[in-house]
Amino acid sequence: GEIAWKAADELASYASPVLATIDGRPWCFVFARGGLVGLDPRSGKVDFHFPWRAAKLESVNASTPVVVGNEVFISETYGPGSALLRIERGEPQVVWKDEGRRRENAMMLHWNTPVYHDGYLYGSSGRHANTAELRCIEWATGKVQWQQSGLGRCSLLYADGRLICLSENGTLLLLRADPERYGLVKSVLLENASGQQLLEPEAWTAPVLARGLLYVRGDDRLVCLDLTK
Repeated sequence: GEIAWKAADELASYASPVLATIDGRPWCFVFARGGLVGLDPRSGKVDFHFPWRAAKLESVNASTPVVVGNEVFISETYGPGSALLRIERGEPQVVWKDEGRRRENAMMLHWNTPVYHDGYLYGSSGRHANTAELRCIEWATGKVQWQQSGLGRCSLLYADGRLICLSENGTLLLLRADPERYGLVKSVLLENASGQQLLEPEAWTAPVLARGLLYVRGDDRLVCLDLTK
């Protein structure tokens, strides 16, 4: 229980720390209240702080960073939007970033973490349920490939070429991981034998898949679905 190290002087956020190895060196990336902190998890030594926070006092950074190779993607929904950083010689170099024009931002993630697959990112962009869009963007450029409204804010999970998508209203969707178009395979509102909706809003918890069993959670209930068949 002894403290091994303490690092940075940041307010809390809701994003989880991410561990990665870049050029043979371990890294820990923390998307804190004021931006992205890159540090050495062995010692707690901070290598850099990349400022990324909206001017709004009540804003938070809640989406967990995505690391691919030596690049780190961060995103928030209250103002700045998204940025892709390349870690070179211990410092972050901007590959691309949103310029603060909200209507033109590539991705504005609220509390969900996006899914990376084959050079593209899939995520729920938008702060409010009535304006959020499921989007696919190109990782290298931030170019929006497609966007789909009407799903509210949602969480994604990738498995076997498919995206399992849970909307905050409790709808469960199966989508093709296709950068060319929004590909709906199946949409279902889970109900019991009496017709009662099993996943009540707000279904904000990300789906979890383990050994063929899919766990999804609504407001007051956890549901397990057998996908092995």
